[in-house]
Amino acid sequence: MLQEGKTLKSAVSTEFEDLLAQFQVLREDVSRLTQSAASAAEGRGRRMASDISDGVSQAVHYVERKGTDAEADLQRSVATHPLVALGLAAGIGILIGAMIRR
Repeated sequence: MLQEGKTLKSAVSTEFEDLLAQFQVLREDVSRLTQSAASAAEGRGRRMASDISDGVSQAVHYVERKGTDAEADLQRSVATHPLVALGLAAGIGILIGAMIRR
C-alpha cells in the first residue's frame, strides 16, 4: 500500500511537471505572438502616417495652386472691370460699418 502511494505521488508529480512545462511553452508562444502583432501594428501605423503625410502634402499644394489661380483671376477681373470692383468694395465697407455700429 505504501509503495502504491509513492507511485501515485510520483505520477502526480510527473504530470504536474509536464503541465508546468506546457504552460511555459504556452507563455513563450503567447509572448512571440504578442511581439509579432505589435510589430505588424507598428509597420501598419508607419504606413498610415506616411499616407496621411502624403495626402496632406498634396492638399497643401492643391490649395496653394488654387489660391494662386484665384488671386490671378481676381486681379484680372478687377483690371477688366475696375468700377464694378470699386462698387463691390464700397458696398462691403458700408455693410461691415453698419454691422459694427449695432
